[in-house]
Amino acid sequence: MDEQGRKRVLVVDDDIEVLSATKRLIEDEATVQVALGAEAALEHMNKLADDGKLYDMVIVDFTMKGPNGAWLLRHVRDKYPDCERVLISGHSYMDLTNFLDPGLVQRFLEKPFEFDELLEVVTGE
Repeated sequence: MDEQGRKRVLVVDDDIEVLSATKRLIEDEATVQVALGAEAALEHMNKLADDGKLYDMVIVDFTMKGPNGAWLLRHVRDKYPDCERVLISGHSYMDLTNFLDPGLVQRFLEKPFEFDELLEVVTGE
């Protein structure tokens, strides 16, 4: 949580427009940062952790240039086990099961998703 008691959320995608739109949708409910791709996200999370701060949630698109969302979520699970892991994809969860380890994804949203679904994931309500 940040200093105001709001969740720290990192949104990861390889599309700047998607990052901007997602940030706008949830920034009233959480402290939101964005990262362009999985490697940039992990680097950012590590730097923040070095400063003694952690993300409460990471929202990751599955299909990205470079390492995919499952790659990032494995690293997040191993290094930051208390960080809630949310995967977003245009594919169904069943289509992705061959790429996902058991317990890797805590929440899944299939694109296109409703604004209320995303807010529910972030707020837990």
